[in-house]
Amino acid sequence: MADSDFPEMLKALDELENGNHASAFALLAPLASAGNLRAQCNLASLYHLGLGVQLDGRKAVELYQSVAEKGIREGCLSGLAYNNLATIYFTGLPGIDPDPEKGKECLVRARELGFEM
Repeated sequence: MADSDFPEMLKALDELENGNHASAFALLAPLASAGNLRAQCNLASLYHLGLGVQLDGRKAVELYQSVAEKGIREGCLSGLAYNNLATIYFTGLPGIDPDPEKGKECLVRARELGFEM
């Protein structure tokens, strides 16, 4: 995906890989705000897991949903977003009640977009 080739994105991915979540967050936030979908998905994961930022279920869902709805098959990006949404809906997070039906729907969409466990 072309938007993952930006130097800032590559640096953010390196920071994530090295466990520097706060630094990754600082790099990802402006990229996500500018519409970089890979940055949005990674930022959603930070909110989802509370890494480098306070856990925020609503923000994670908002970001994952934005990426999921684009239907991007390249790198299975939207499939990953739907899969992560399914996890949130099956388990719940602060601010997000469990909703197994939504979880099942998200898993179906993830598989349709090529995401396999």
